[in-house]
Amino acid sequence: MVELNCIYNENCFNTMSRMENNSVDIVLTSPPYNMTKRKGGYADTGRYDVYQDWLTEDEYIANTVRLFNEFNSIIVKNGIVLYNFSYSIENPTLPYKIVSYISENTEWDLVDTIIWKKKSGLPFPANQRRLSRIWEFVWVFARKSEINTFNCNKKIKSISEKTGQKYYEVYYNIINADNNDGATPKLNQATYSTDLCSQLFQIYGKEGYVVYDPYMGTGTTGCACIINKMSYVGSEISEDQCKYAEERIKKVEKKWLI
Repeated sequence: MVELNCIYNENCFNTMSRMENNSVDIVLTSPPYNMTKRKGGYADTGRYDVYQDWLTEDEYIANTVRLFNEFNSIIVKNGIVLYNFSYSIENPTLPYKIVSYISENTEWDLVDTIIWKKKSGLPFPANQRRLSRIWEFVWVFARKSEINTFNCNKKIKSISEKTGQKYYEVYYNIINADNNDGATPKLNQATYSTDLCSQLFQIYGKEGYVVYDPYMGTGTTGCACIINKMSYVGSEISEDQCKYAEERIKKVEKKWLI
């Protein structure tokens, strides 16, 4: 069993093994991107304080498929996965392979693609042939059996008198949001923003939902859950990031839980 509004300092598979079936409404996360082919991965260059972002492509894909198969047990009927992922110069095809393998080897399928447009992008202009990346993917996954029923907040705007066709509120598949909530260079240089999470929750979340983040990092998902009156469960292998995240969330609670 796990408790709500807690971050567990452990591998996400250990946490999910103790979670009740059908106990999570949304998984929202940004996993390590496996972005480098340099020996030792980004832990040697300071991207993460603990995690070694250095798997073979086959290992990384197999781990992702395993992750989604575990999601199938813990996520409620019509629940979804919001999966922030990007590419790098060194792995430009990996995102597309991941989507394909998830579709072929799990109960989940891609139902929408959201573009997160950030305030600034990388890399800096030091490569003649590569464009600076100012956007990232947020993939929306639902079970194949729930493609036409998964939870979404779009409301009916009008109904055609002639045909009965329903027309819904317009939500464009681009979100303009901050890059992050401030630098944590000694812990994690690959964070996203509370702004992004909150905008995603406006589309897919509801007050009282339970959100799981298997790569909680510095606690951004948890902060967004508090602001949007949801509960969270997180996993994070870095003890220092867990402590940092807990302190961040406490400050958010003091501000928003009045």
